[in-house]
Amino acid sequence: MNLTIYLITDDKYFKGREFLPTVEEALKGGVTAVQYRFKNKNTKEMYEELLKLRELTKKYGADLVVNDRADLALAVEADGVHVGKEDLPPEAVRKVVGDKLYIGYTANSLEELRKAQNLPVDYIGFGSIYPTTTKESYELVGVEALREAVRISEKPIVCIGGIMPYRVEEVVKAGCRNLAISAGILGFEDVKKAAEEIQRAYKNTLKQLMLLGRI
Repeated sequence: MNLTIYLITDDKYFKGREFLPTVEEALKGGVTAVQYRFKNKNTKEMYEELLKLRELTKKYGADLVVNDRADLALAVEADGVHVGKEDLPPEAVRKVVGDKLYIGYTANSLEELRKAQNLPVDYIGFGSIYPTTTKESYELVGVEALREAVRISEKPIVCIGGIMPYRVEEVVKAGCRNLAISAGILGFEDVKKAAEEIQRAYKNTLKQLMLLGRI
């Protein structure tokens, strides 16, 4: 499981853009995992697209995670599946996937994060850290809550929500080591360059923290 720079796809960023070539550019820029998340495609279309994406992620040594659909994740031999509060509960997902896939789960508050510690999940997506354009309705938690989430969680935290290249330093200094990004990469015309900027900011911040003896 390598969710360091975790790209999340979204319908609106692929209007007038080819899906696979765009994702490949992001992978070239340093993306370590891709979550396939689309709401406006039928199952057959998603399955066929996922088969091609599976090959692409393998080519770059990146993880493939499928949003919501454990059946599709198993069918294409993905690495993981991510579910939220309105999806199939993690306990039921675990029954379906066994130990073949890792499971991610979304928490939108510290209270939800604490409850999620007892769920059969492998990582927790925590946010929204900043205002985001990807979702129409969301709960804003902020950086201080992220710092506390990293401190109290026994499971790896993936921070999500409004993480742009210029905000990477702040979330890494808050203790987060896994960054879920959509607009921060796909919102730019040159997605490879955007991914490279995020990777550079991530590595530079870790170097700073090491020099300060904070990690």
